[in-house]
Amino acid sequence: MNNSSMTSKLFFKLLPVQILIVAMGSINSMIDGVVAGRFIAAESVGVIGLFMGIVSTLNAISSVFLGGSSVISGRYMGSGDLEKTRGIFSLNVTLTIMVGAISTAVGILFPGYIADICGSNAELKGELMTYIVGYSLGILPMMLSQQLVAFLQLERQSRRNYIGIGAMIVFNIAFDIVFVSYFNMGVWGLALSTSFCNWIYFIILVTYYFFGKPQLYYEFKKILWKDTWNLIKIGSPGALLVFCLGLRDFVLNRIILTYAGEAGLAAKSALGMIGGFFIAFCLGAGAVVRMLASINIGEEDKDAIKELIKVCFTKGLVLTVIITVVVLATSKLFVGIFFPDSTTLVYHYALQYFILYDISIPLILIVLVESNYLQAMEQNACVNIFSMVDGFFSVVVPAAILAPIFGPMGIWLATPIGIVISSIVYPINAIVFWKRIPKTWDEWLLFKKDFGVEDNNRLVMTIENTEDVSNTSVAVQGFCEEHGMDRKKAMYSALCLEEMTRNVIEHGFTHDSKKHYLEARVVFKDDEAVLRIKDDCISFDPVDMSSHMNSEDVTKNIGIKMVMRLADSANYQSLLGLNVLTIKLHK
Repeated sequence: MNNSSMTSKLFFKLLPVQILIVAMGSINSMIDGVVAGRFIAAESVGVIGLFMGIVSTLNAISSVFLGGSSVISGRYMGSGDLEKTRGIFSLNVTLTIMVGAISTAVGILFPGYIADICGSNAELKGELMTYIVGYSLGILPMMLSQQLVAFLQLERQSRRNYIGIGAMIVFNIAFDIVFVSYFNMGVWGLALSTSFCNWIYFIILVTYYFFGKPQLYYEFKKILWKDTWNLIKIGSPGALLVFCLGLRDFVLNRIILTYAGEAGLAAKSALGMIGGFFIAFCLGAGAVVRMLASINIGEEDKDAIKELIKVCFTKGLVLTVIITVVVLATSKLFVGIFFPDSTTLVYHYALQYFILYDISIPLILIVLVESNYLQAMEQNACVNIFSMVDGFFSVVVPAAILAPIFGPMGIWLATPIGIVISSIVYPINAIVFWKRIPKTWDEWLLFKKDFGVEDNNRLVMTIENTEDVSNTSVAVQGFCEEHGMDRKKAMYSALCLEEMTRNVIEHGFTHDSKKHYLEARVVFKDDEAVLRIKDDCISFDPVDMSSHMNSEDVTKNIGIKMVMRLADSANYQSLLGLNVLTIKLHK
């Protein structure tokens, strides 16, 4: 398995959980919308839709912590610093608890003020206030779960995420039926159902940190408070997009009420509830790009970054085209779920909006990959501009211009127009960045000259068997000598890699019947040789093992002892389903 295959494998391994996270929110919103439309009143769908702006704002705050933590912890992981990664995890949890608790209190104490912010009219305000109070009871677990689900992926806990997502959907259906259909609790029942489900989901996720064996765990004393501002600075551009989307909802709601009335608002709200389901693949891909690109940047691995973007713009785009075709073919079915009577005006509006939104899906993938990659590269100024254009101006301006001319259709057309406008922000930024049109793949990816190392200063080898191990040892020794390392140190470097890669082949590759990946890399930078061994086998920490070995038994684990004695420094981490051993030797 080569580096390209491993990048693709890792991308699609992480993707399903991210897709389900997005889809879960849309499925739950869709369930609430269907129950509201069928068992309460069609206007209740609009009530939920009005509150979506506040939900977007909460997601914006949450994404500050998640985005900043993903990038910073990815950098620390890429450089092999597990302790600092734990410090970022602890900082993330602390900040989330503080903001989540405050948000809950504000929602419970000031629902009328929030309803006014949402743009509610007098007829809908009472129901909206009731919904706000009930929903607020589940804000804290909702925000914490959004953080934990990303960190649990690093811990190879995708199954736990799947269980949590499945449980949340099942319980949401059950609670909606019981509270709304059986007890006739109206929108209060819908809100309570969502809050209870948020708590159930959170409990399923958080129990791993009490009863499992996490590498990342909470320690108040280890919180990296010094990284707080950096976390917010890195996370804020991505969060600005979510905040702008919330602001866009407020403005569009007013435009829609003016030119399409409550039927138009209900149509938009219906798509808002299920639209995330349509673009779950795109949103998930963006999140994975941010996560993997941050780690690759920490490793200064140009090749892995190129392969990651290539996978998105080849296999990823093909899948979005398939999704588009499927959604187009089933659009009437989706609209009918919310509005069974196909003769109504609201059904007509919703179908128009669904179709125009759907044809934008491939471009949405491009925009999300671009924005998340820019965030991983810490191109904060560009991401800020990107967020404001994509989240607000690219859609609101066309809607404001076209609505008086074409009515509701003008508002719906603003979505594909806005996506096209957003997609050109990245290439414009690249031209501004280099002050000319980029000439190479590296330049389009914004790699500066000091990023990573030149090709002649790195040696990358994929190892599949013991014969490859021997060949690797010879190649490494020659490579080290060519870069000014004395013969004895070069031999030590080769021995280190040979011992550790042979250990993976003999024990990791034979542990099960799966085909595994093993890469050995030697990089020379700043008068130091960095040896990195990466595999996807069962977890094994040679650094920790060496610290617990019986020094009197000189014959046991002699290879590991030798490596740890020769290395100037060594560290190990097992995250994202990969074991990474980093050994450093000075010239």
